[in-house]
Amino acid sequence: MTGEEVKNFYKEDERLYDLKENKKFLIMFNHLIDEGYSLFIGIDEMQDLIDRLFTWYEIKYPEREFDFYDGKLTSDFVTKKELSDLMNINQLFFRLSDNQIKLLEGNYRTISMKEYPIYEEGKKIGVSKKVYFKINRNENDIYYNKHKDFIISADAVSGKVDTDYETDKYITGNVTIDDIYRKFKEEYTDRLEFEMLEKAINNKYIDNYLRDSILEFVALKLIYSKKTTPERGYIRAKRFIDEFNSRLGLNLTYEEINRVMNKDYSEDKSKVKVISL
Repeated sequence: MTGEEVKNFYKEDERLYDLKENKKFLIMFNHLIDEGYSLFIGIDEMQDLIDRLFTWYEIKYPEREFDFYDGKLTSDFVTKKELSDLMNINQLFFRLSDNQIKLLEGNYRTISMKEYPIYEEGKKIGVSKKVYFKINRNENDIYYNKHKDFIISADAVSGKVDTDYETDKYITGNVTIDDIYRKFKEEYTDRLEFEMLEKAINNKYIDNYLRDSILEFVALKLIYSKKTTPERGYIRAKRFIDEFNSRLGLNLTYEEINRVMNKDYSEDKSKVKVISL
């Protein structure tokens, strides 16, 4: 971009990454709460997440790295790159709050959750996160007189249901939370009450929508950073998207940042008069 184009580029920054000024996002967020979304993270904590991720990636990919690849530095840059190599997702998560991590992980959640240690050769190598759903039977169900309810357990990450004697009465095989919900919805609405299951699925869908929106705002903030150039901000934003897609199994795209970068900035839109006919 030319100097004039860069000026116009920054003038068109809508600052969507500033959540308290992003009216469209605030309206959407409040509407979700009104519709029954179970809130676990607030605007301030989401804003803090945006700011932390932005700062992390500006530190991870410093200006001097771009200077080096542009041929402006011939020093021992490569040996100083060790810090960037160590700044992985695990190190990033270690510096985030529990709610921020929960939002980024995007797991299933409910009021009943537990973690169990995973051991290999006597050494703890991780944890298994489980969620539990109470399913109520009514008088139409043939098993009602014996047990008026039962519990479904599932992996909070994959959603894979732990099938047992009770679940096998309604669905068999390797199924997920979404599979069993669809089955109940299609065939057992007159026999079973599964509000907890439905709420968990809705919450996960909205959690993931919010997460993807927040991450898109981070990418935009990287592009519009005035500590660098739009071109370098774009490279950082692409690296940010690629790393989160790779490490968290997401499907973030370049669509929005490409749209921003490919606009024509040769003219200052703020000076263009709109003529009403």
